[in-house]
Formats: sequence, C-alpha cells, structure tokens
Amino acid sequence: MTDGGTVAPLRVLELFCGIGGFAAAVRGANVRVVGAFDQDSAALATYRLNFPDHGARQVDLERVSAWELTAGGIDLWWLSPPCQPYCERGAHRDLTDPRARSLVHILELLGRIPADLLPRHLALENVAGFVGSEAHGRLTEVLASRGFQVQERLLCPTELGIPARRPRYYLVASRDELRPVAPPEIRSLRPLDDYLDRRFANRVPAELLLSPDVVARFGEALPIIDSADSSACATCFTAGYGRSITSAGSYLRCADGVRHFSPEEIARLMAFPEGFRFSDGIALRKRWHLVGNSLAVGAVREMLRAFPSLVLSPDTAAENPSIPTENMI
Repeated sequence: MTDGGTVAPLRVLELFCGIGGFAAAVRGANVRVVGAFDQDSAALATYRLNFPDHGARQVDLERVSAWELTAGGIDLWWLSPPCQPYCERGAHRDLTDPRARSLVHILELLGRIPADLLPRHLALENVAGFVGSEAHGRLTEVLASRGFQVQERLLCPTELGIPARRPRYYLVASRDELRPVAPPEIRSLRPLDDYLDRRFANRVPAELLLSPDVVARFGEALPIIDSADSSACATCFTAGYGRSITSAGSYLRCADGVRHFSPEEIARLMAFPEGFRFSDGIALRKRWHLVGNSLAVGAVREMLRAFPSLVLSPDTAAENPSIPTENMI
C-alpha cells in the first residue's frame, strides 16, 4: 500500500511477450509493464498496437544483459519461453534444443544477479511436457537457491468455463509469501457460439473455408465441431493452425462446408479483451501463428491470484466475449 491507501503498482518485465497475453491478463491491475521483449517483429507490431505504452522492443533473449533485466527496479518477471523443446509433437530435445538457449541464459542470470536487484516475483507458462524436463529441474533449483517460494499447477481454460482446450503448466514464485489458491470451481462450458463471428453464418470468407478435397481426404482425422452442439469444445490451437491440417486445432461445420476459426475468434476463446486486434498487413497464416503461440488469458489471471500484492480487476472477458461488428479477416 502507498501512504494514501492505494495499492502500489508492480513494475513488470514481460519476457517472450508475443502479442501480449500477459499484458491482457493484467489489464486494469496494479501493474505497470515497463518493458516487453520478443524477437518476432509481427508479434511486436501487434503488441505495440494494443499496448502502446509498454516499451515493447526486439531483444535477443539469448544475449540479454542483467542490466536490461533489472534496470529501474523490477518487481516481477513474466516468462513464456519457447515450448517446442517440450512439445508432444517435437523431438523432446530439452536443453539441447537451440530454442531453449534463451531460457538457459535467463536462468544463468537469475542465479547470479545480486540479491538486491532480483525481482521479488516470477511467473512462467509453458506446455505440460515442460514438467519433469531438465529445464524444469534447472528452473526450480535456481528459484530455490535464490529464496523463492514456488507454486505449480496444470490448468486448462475449460476449467474456467471456456470451450477451448489448452492445458498448460504454470509456475508462480515469490520471495514473499504466496497466497494459497484453491483450484477453480469447475464451471459449465459457455456455448461455443458465443465466441464466433455471427456474420460468418451468412457469408464465410473464402480464405477460411477448408477445401472439400481436404475434408474428403482426411475424413475423421479432422476435429470438426458444430457450434449448435451445446457440448462443443475446440481442441488446442497451435502455431501450425492453417499450415498443418491435423493436430493443430479444430474446424467448424458451416453452411458452406467446413471452415477454420478466424484468428480473432481464437483470440476471443483465449479471453483477449474487447478491441484487441492484429497489426495491419499481417497475413492470415501469420495471425494464426501468432495467436497459436499466445496465452490463455483467463488461465494466466487465475494463476496470478497467488500474488497478494497483485490486485486484479474483475474478469469479464471470458464471461462476456466480445463479438466484433466489423469483419476483421
């Protein structure tokens, strides 16, 4: 608390920021994002469009300096490092995967930054396969050696009533006391139709339609769902959606055949806030890639409740998904 009784803002550094899933989760909270780092220029363009005052910039996190991670005094590091070294469909190369180098480097810095410059809090998201990996072991060892308490769990948006599967590993760590957070009360799934662009019921853009030849060729291997089904739930959307035909996300049955979910519909299923949009000029497939690499905003918020000093605003995005009035495809 400040002297005036208001809650002091937490200075946050967002590492592997992508299009801003963490920034969306803490919108309205007592948080000041003072820096957001990533290497993907399209992700950063979208991030800056939606969160223009967060200091988003292109940084090579394999070479980021301790000064860049601590300058000005940072209260919380958020990390969402590359998941490919731990994915089910990957080679499970763990720390030998070149894409793990950035996390390894950050953990090395975390292990030797002077105690008075360490963040008081840290939070991380990754795929479920991260649990039990060498990277997971090194992370928890470094945190313990620097005096952090740790809470870990797997969480899927379906537990929060959102009809889209995205089970992920979440870690919160603090050098202060953490608040015990009970698992959320399982909620009934909202109708999938609440998250869909209603104008597509009359006219589906050609670029969203799946070729009838593809539908016939892959048949039952395609996860096709019907929004009229009250139990409809989308499978996990990955960065390969729109490129990989199977194992990358669900499709929708429609009057014109079978279609993809739009990137904006997927963002809505991930509980991004009303008004979120992609930067102009980003191709459809790249938008799918960006949102498939992003975060389930509601699940992030749920895990952040463990920090007593972080005061979240009421979460309405998942309960009242916004349906755009203009076609954003």
